[in-house]
Amino acid sequence: MVLVDELAEVAISGDALLLRSVAQDWLRDNRQFPMIPPPKTTDPKRRAVAAALVEMFAERANQSAPHWTRDVVSSPEPLFLLREALKMRRLHQLCEEESPLPLRRRRIYAPPNFLSFA
Repeated sequence: MVLVDELAEVAISGDALLLRSVAQDWLRDNRQFPMIPPPKTTDPKRRAVAAALVEMFAERANQSAPHWTRDVVSSPEPLFLLREALKMRRLHQLCEEESPLPLRRRRIYAPPNFLSFA
């Protein structure tokens, strides 16, 4: 079973293909979003990514996010979840402007349809 900490760690790595696979596994085991436990990590960046992803998936499933996500602050620095966004100017701009709101609120950026298979 994939933990939210692992999901965040893979997301931070920038490996979109691996993240897609890990996210599918995580979602298979976590369909009641309000009940998802908080990450165990104390790292602010990992906590921000975990909270943002959980909120994004909950929003897409028309569910409430777990209460713990409200207490998680933004990433200490801007974070792009696709490595390519650091090299490709247009992708970078698209991510900054149209990233899903749960991500953008925490200074985390990805394309608007990021992990939309969920």
